Amino acid sequence: MLTRSSARYWSSAAATCAGNIRVQNEDTYLMNAERGLWAVADGMGGHQQGWLASQLVTESLLNIPWEPDLDKRRESVIDALQWANFHLSCERTLVNPRQIIGSTIMTLLAQPGRATCIWAGDSRCYLLRRGVLFQISEDHSLVQQWVNTKRITPEAALQHPLNNVVTRAVGVDRELVLESAELQLYPDDMLLLCTDGLYRELSTGIIIQCLSTLEPGKAVQMLMQYSLSGTARDNLTAVVVRNNS
Repeated sequence: MLTRSSARYWSSAAATCAGNIRVQNEDTYLMNAERGLWAVADGMGGHQQGWLASQLVTESLLNIPWEPDLDKRRESVIDALQWANFHLSCERTLVNPRQIIGSTIMTLLAQPGRATCIWAGDSRCYLLRRGVLFQISEDHSLVQQWVNTKRITPEAALQHPLNNVVTRAVGVDRELVLESAELQLYPDDMLLLCTDGLYRELSTGIIIQCLSTLEPGKAVQMLMQYSLSGTARDNLTAVVVRNNS
């Protein structure tokens, strides 16, 4: 189901589904255009545990205090994700220390002219500007490490059987190391936050085609339709944000 969230400077839309194979959807997302806050999370741990993990991570962001200053909001997001990491780590220790319970996270914070992404794991943020697609985030994954050391190519990484092994995620380790990136925003910039199930189904050309509509709702519908026309073995989630300022 498509949902929308718009405000003075932003319009955004999102959708998530289980895909063509899986029964349970362990992805969740958050949209709040009024506060300039969006996020996607991909749960790990199997069935109910994975969904609960991604839900807890996104809900931890709901209660961060509103601050007009982007840097202060960034610190609040980091504190919230560290709290979620502590909570999930304790839960795993109490339930089954050998069981993985966690979630990737990709968060976008924005104010007029400026944005910042904060993430752990292999959920991604893309930016389309004047027809050119930029991948803002770098995956925290085993195959990305191999790409960085030139052991395999980026194309080979997408098809590798271990491409779902992440090296960072909320709740997996006692210490959570988050990465962030800042960017300037220009009118009609289109940003895409998505889980790995979505981008693994799509070529760069298709992502550009969808975001070039400059209409978040239509872009999300096209992204989901193209993904579901493939194998869609994993859960799919897309959040698209347009900068209207």
